[in-house]
Amino acid sequence: MRVNRYVYLVGDGGRGLSHDLDCCVYLVDCGSSYLMIDSGVGLDSGLIVNNIRADGVPLDKVRHLVLTHSHSDHACGARYFQKELQLEVIAPIKEAEIISQGSDEELGLDVARGAIYPPDFAYKHCKPDRVVSDGEEIKIGDKVATFIQVPGHSPGIVCVFFRNEKILFSSDVVFHGGTIGLGNWKGCDLSEYRSNIGKLSGLGVEQLFPGHFLFVLRNGQKHIDTAVNNLKGPWIPPAWLHRHPHL
Repeated sequence: MRVNRYVYLVGDGGRGLSHDLDCCVYLVDCGSSYLMIDSGVGLDSGLIVNNIRADGVPLDKVRHLVLTHSHSDHACGARYFQKELQLEVIAPIKEAEIISQGSDEELGLDVARGAIYPPDFAYKHCKPDRVVSDGEEIKIGDKVATFIQVPGHSPGIVCVFFRNEKILFSSDVVFHGGTIGLGNWKGCDLSEYRSNIGKLSGLGVEQLFPGHFLFVLRNGQKHIDTAVNNLKGPWIPPAWLHRHPHL
């Protein structure tokens, strides 16, 4: 599903585009090649491939995959795409090792299995081809992707910012309405959220593409600023389940 000039939504369990447990999987047109952002849960990755084909994107031009963090709904499809489409898998420092060989506790599966994922769900580890650091920039085709590490939801989660296009892929850091991805698993830390969310201030984001739920095509910075301001207060800020209690 083409969203704008540069961005396609090729996977999303919530919208019925792919497996029910998939996060939003995005494809970015970088001119000479395409960048995939997150890989879904890896239980029926062929649905994502079918969506890419249906959007008229040549599979041989999809060459890079960014994993924003290690959680299963975002990273377990990576092994499939690395093997079947030969994508270069890019992951942030602090998350790459967990993606490669993390324990159930490090992956949050000790609390998520049987609650979010099936009782017999097994993580599909994958060794990233490239590791990026906070603030690092990568030129892909005619676009420049900047990685902004905002620990809180997980130890090394990144947002991917395209400055010239004013587009931010915020993963599970911040969602529509300024809610945040605060949960009850190892590596999720409210104090880290509070310390790092300010990195997203002043970016001038127009289009905001979170890892779940609604995306925003205008005034995306407003939603980010709501999250930043909420994290300055004395109370636990609104999290995604306050708005989506059915999950």
